[in-house]
Amino acid sequence: MKKSFLPFSKGFTLVEILIITFIFLLIIRALYSGYLLSYRSYQAGEKSAEVVQNGRVILERISREVRQTRKIIDEFPDQEINATDSIAFEDGHVSENYNYIYYFKVDSEIKREVRAYYFSGDEDTLVPYNADPPSGQTKEIKFLENQKTIGEYVKSLNFWGSKIINIDLILEKEDKEFRLKTKIFGRNL
Repeated sequence: MKKSFLPFSKGFTLVEILIITFIFLLIIRALYSGYLLSYRSYQAGEKSAEVVQNGRVILERISREVRQTRKIIDEFPDQEINATDSIAFEDGHVSENYNYIYYFKVDSEIKREVRAYYFSGDEDTLVPYNADPPSGQTKEIKFLENQKTIGEYVKSLNFWGSKIINIDLILEKEDKEFRLKTKIFGRNL
């Protein structure tokens, strides 16, 4: 019997190489699946954080201005079931009287605008929102600040309560809902 002394005569068979390749591919696939799962979780968390932060900004801005208001124009129901989706109040941050801030929902956004009222013929003299015009004149609206979007992804916005104003905000993005609630007590009311 003749023995071969060639250095390459010993090695792996084709079956062994196929088994090793298969095991290697299984390990790579498991690592990739783990990476993909963590990446998707990160993306979902980032989207949720964006929506919740957006809701906190909306509530904080409305709350801060309501706490400083001189007078709330709207009358709100005492129960959440009859809640309204807008709020109007006199601006407490400016020294001029009769500047009114309005927050309201349009589509999936919360808008803010500042209005003032005057009687026709005298645009420079501002009057209270509930003033009755003299005969022959009409009460007109002057926009001091046009509509600005302060938040998005809003499914619903509700205000109710008399002394303490309750706000219920529901945000929605990609079939995920987030609900935020707060209560505001106006300091100057």
